[in-house]
Amino acid sequence: MLFLPVIAVLAISGPGVVQPPPAIHTAISANDNRIPAGTIVRGVLHLSIDARWGEWHPDGGARPGVPMQAFGETGKPLQIPGPLIRVPVGTEVELRIRNLIPATELTVHGLIDRPSSEDRSVSVAFGAARVVRFRAGAAGTYAYWATTTHSATIIDRIGWDSQLSGAIVTDGSRAPKGGNTDRIFVIGTWDNVNDAPKVLAQRYTLETFNGLAWPYTERLSYAQGTVVHWRWIDAGSVAHPLHLHGFYFRVDSRGDGINQLDYPAADRDEEVTELVRAGGTFTMTWKADRPGNWLFHCHIPAHTVAHLPFPDMLSGTPAVSIDQFVNDYVPHAEMGDMVLGITVHPSPSWRTQTEPKPARHLALVVETAPDNTPQAPSFSYAIRDGAEEIRSGSHIGPPLVLTQGVPVAIDVVNHLSEPTSVHWHGMELADSFYDGASGFSGYGDRIAPAIAPGATFRVQFTPPRAGTFIYHTHLHDQWEFRGGLAGPLIVVPPGSRFDPTVDHIVMLTAPSAVGDILTKELVNGYRDPPPLIIHAGVTQRFRLINVAAANQQLVVSLESNAEPVLWRPIAIDGADLPAARQTDQPADQTLTIGKTLDFEFTPVAPGDLVFVGRAKPKGLIVARLAVHVI
Repeated sequence: MLFLPVIAVLAISGPGVVQPPPAIHTAISANDNRIPAGTIVRGVLHLSIDARWGEWHPDGGARPGVPMQAFGETGKPLQIPGPLIRVPVGTEVELRIRNLIPATELTVHGLIDRPSSEDRSVSVAFGAARVVRFRAGAAGTYAYWATTTHSATIIDRIGWDSQLSGAIVTDGSRAPKGGNTDRIFVIGTWDNVNDAPKVLAQRYTLETFNGLAWPYTERLSYAQGTVVHWRWIDAGSVAHPLHLHGFYFRVDSRGDGINQLDYPAADRDEEVTELVRAGGTFTMTWKADRPGNWLFHCHIPAHTVAHLPFPDMLSGTPAVSIDQFVNDYVPHAEMGDMVLGITVHPSPSWRTQTEPKPARHLALVVETAPDNTPQAPSFSYAIRDGAEEIRSGSHIGPPLVLTQGVPVAIDVVNHLSEPTSVHWHGMELADSFYDGASGFSGYGDRIAPAIAPGATFRVQFTPPRAGTFIYHTHLHDQWEFRGGLAGPLIVVPPGSRFDPTVDHIVMLTAPSAVGDILTKELVNGYRDPPPLIIHAGVTQRFRLINVAAANQQLVVSLESNAEPVLWRPIAIDGADLPAARQTDQPADQTLTIGKTLDFEFTPVAPGDLVFVGRAKPKGLIVARLAVHVI
């Protein structure tokens, strides 16, 4: 039961418009969520926290900061994210909350008994304090968040109160309990000009992991063979598709910040990209079994490029025109914000390994397309396979078809006037040097360079599994993605071949025109794709791939007369599903950015179908592909 006695401290001040104070001298610390707050005495956690203004330094303490509201333990520095509440299951929590933010009413969510059927909020006037008691009755990863702007949901909270959030972790008897292998990450979002044109607002948004933005985020380090457990909480206002380079991970649980669903071992998705919604949580486990430098990041291009300088962000109005922004800033934006760097150190028995002698040699040529303009970039990939040159004829790269277990060498030839790189999305590479994150991929002194104009970079790997993957740029992403630098990577089992008459790629990418990013997605590189012809009574495979720039909660469906047909899921991110999960279900599925999903479908009679992609939350159709059954 929730008890809410009030301890009066000062007179209540009415809520008003919150403005940043003229000067702040209190620094806010980045909280890596490794040290639980408070003190446990006889099964009760005693904790006192204050909400007040401070100066946040997401680019590190030596660089300029920004005013922000934050939580901190009473008598200790403010923290972003807020103090970690971590207790054994069954612990009673006694939490004292004091509001020291002038002219505000603080409303706090998530301080409830768990499990719970609903959230309940606690309000604290300026100068007052309240004591909240609740029981941590269910093991899991949860969250608390607060607002001083009367935001009804966490999605609405974007301003000076956007960092008033923290993690609640309740440990069961078998749960990992801290250390470098059991980590907690809280995503934060601050948007100072949400009403600006969307293309500009993207750079006036700051996205962080545990209060820091790349390249200042924590660098994680593991010994080879370490089993790693991560807990993720999205305390920001938007959903994020989070992608791990080089490894698959298991999704152990998903939640909404209030409750958590734990999956039996047989029902845990094995994947490389997971969508976490605003206010949501998930936990993941992976094994760091291959040495090297690897990345973990959001797959929305705008969330992995550096934010603008804080003086520009604090101005509240764009400092540049849309044309200046698109032409001068976007093409050269460096990696930033929602990125973690991971180093897996080799075991003592590990020796430098070389890929087996390639059984196949290819070239992937990166070119400027004839319709390229400064406002709408247009680039292309071409594949050279011996004397054959393969092009897609559209605004994506042609399918790159490899064979499981067959070593390949791919020469990436850069004919652009700017540097580029290629990431082999979903590939469990043995050598991270080829992973495509220029200036980071590799290990020790052997770090992959950006591929300069006119240069060639040889990539070598052996695909370890058959499935649907992606190759795409990983440099100046927001610019080069829109330019068309992404393509399908298909790995077939030994002795098999890719048959496009029954095996269909449906790839979603961003249009080059800035204004179309939210309202139109290309299907297989076309604004108006040619219809797909399939045969009744013949089982078809659909390989769905999303590498668009927005609409991360896109829902895709295959419909007949506006109703989803039945299809059978067979793989996620290139990993085959267990046989027990390959059962018929309505063809209606979330397909986030950086994700691949494979389905089988057997049409029973001739007729017209349509593949549709709808953006949430308004259901706007942003992608359409006609499917004719003959």
